[in-house]
Amino acid sequence: MASIELEQVTFTYPDADRPALSRVSLRAAHGEFVVLCGASGSGKSTLLRLIKREVSPGGRVSGAIRMDGMPVERWASREAAAAIGLVMQHPDNQMVVDTVEHELAFGMENLGLERNAMRRRMAEMAGFFGLEPLLSRRTDELSGGQKQLVNLAAVLMLQPRVLLLDEPMAQLDPLAARELLGMIKRLNEEWAMTVILSEHRIDELLPLADRIVRLDRGEVAFDGTPRAYAREAVRRSDPAWRLSLPAVTRWALERETAASRGLEPPLSVKEARSWLEASGERPPAPGVAASSMPPAGAHPKHLNQALLTAEGVFFAYDKHAPAVLQGLEWELRAGDWAVLFGGNGSGKSTLLQLLAGLRQPQRGKVRLAGAKLSRISPAERYAAIGYLTQNPVLHYAHDTLREDLRQAARHAGLPDPAAAAERAAEDFGLAALLDRHPHDLSGGEQQLGALAMTLMSRPRLLLLDEPTKGLDPLAKLRLAEHLTALHRQGTTLLLATHDVEFAASYATRCSLLFGGVIVADGAPDAFFQDNLFYATSLHRLFRTQGRAAEGAGAR
Repeated sequence: MASIELEQVTFTYPDADRPALSRVSLRAAHGEFVVLCGASGSGKSTLLRLIKREVSPGGRVSGAIRMDGMPVERWASREAAAAIGLVMQHPDNQMVVDTVEHELAFGMENLGLERNAMRRRMAEMAGFFGLEPLLSRRTDELSGGQKQLVNLAAVLMLQPRVLLLDEPMAQLDPLAARELLGMIKRLNEEWAMTVILSEHRIDELLPLADRIVRLDRGEVAFDGTPRAYAREAVRRSDPAWRLSLPAVTRWALERETAASRGLEPPLSVKEARSWLEASGERPPAPGVAASSMPPAGAHPKHLNQALLTAEGVFFAYDKHAPAVLQGLEWELRAGDWAVLFGGNGSGKSTLLQLLAGLRQPQRGKVRLAGAKLSRISPAERYAAIGYLTQNPVLHYAHDTLREDLRQAARHAGLPDPAAAAERAAEDFGLAALLDRHPHDLSGGEQQLGALAMTLMSRPRLLLLDEPTKGLDPLAKLRLAEHLTALHRQGTTLLLATHDVEFAASYATRCSLLFGGVIVADGAPDAFFQDNLFYATSLHRLFRTQGRAAEGAGAR
């Protein structure tokens, strides 16, 4: 067990005009589960990195950070490294060796563990996380979600007393995310491991956490229980707070009646069922859309013409490994706002790279408007297809966001790159960050900057790999507004994502990739209606309530 305490901690990045953290004081007691939330750029990642001194960012810091009452800088290097484990926001930043097995062993080797102890921990952790089939795989061939699980397993190999997690669910499919949270809660409850977890998607976390700490502009804006946080978010008129609440909580608050006015707002689907019964609120009939975000508005009519087509596509990363895609047949039609779902490692990112022309299928063809994609020049392809990779850091190559945006504008052939960079930064709310180094931006800010660069060429087809990853609810809403405007102007959109709520609110079409092929494809309401995991919390609530009502009627 270990406790973490921050006392009046202020931190400022080099050349920054204001602190990233300002007079932050908080304490995580032995065995406590603390959730950090707040807008992108509010200081959550910075706070976690300051606690883990080996990756502490450069800059000016004041105040005290203690573990078990002793300043972290006074702990011996070996003890500090083993006692505090950190799973970073971007999994690529944490991987250092070539294969999964070597990655899992790397930390234990550095601490000088005996071979038998290493083998025992390896067997236990690889089995628990289901990583045995991946042990010989190269780390650069893994999906983002698989990399995240490998990083977490590697951290837990050292059996830390304090576990820090920076948006650990951002790249996980819904089932993997639930399994991960269950495992973290077990570590917290059964081994009294202190957990500090930063996350924007707190729907599943409020029922699990002991405390919620919200950061706003680098300062602690709230520190209390999950129930108290929900009440505070309701009390405030700030949409950033209200949008951070679970979808079922917001839905209940929007339908408050005299009967429900004295009830506590529900924090989970289970509590929402009880709330429905106590309030007398009747759920909508099964099949009614249960979107929890503002509607995107009227979508352009489908032209029903195939814009991008995969014909019998096969792809494998290694000739000895099973094919990731196995004769995949699929088409993206002009006017689609399509969302691609699938488990971690199912091939979503691979398919997007093939459709963007960044990889070539070993068998089969990819066509753009009927023309074979491999025969289209790179310049024409770049002008027609915009692609946002899963890791936004890969889009940056210069020392400031301003220069990266200018370079993207030059590459797109715009007449005034400097003005284009200023406009793009203003549109995406990044104007104050133009002179920051891209690596000093938060994950959400990096994501928005990468999207701004991608849109410089004004492509007619936009492929986005996990575009909502790292975005707070308000930033996600702004992203939706940008994408909605593009869609209305005729841009065809394809998003690979695990964000079920976002897809249910904005997509016109949902597809599921499994076993190397598309196994489900249809309109969002029909797609979500009978799913257990690929479904919004409101879909789950209304479906179970509808079935309960049907059962009562039958009796």
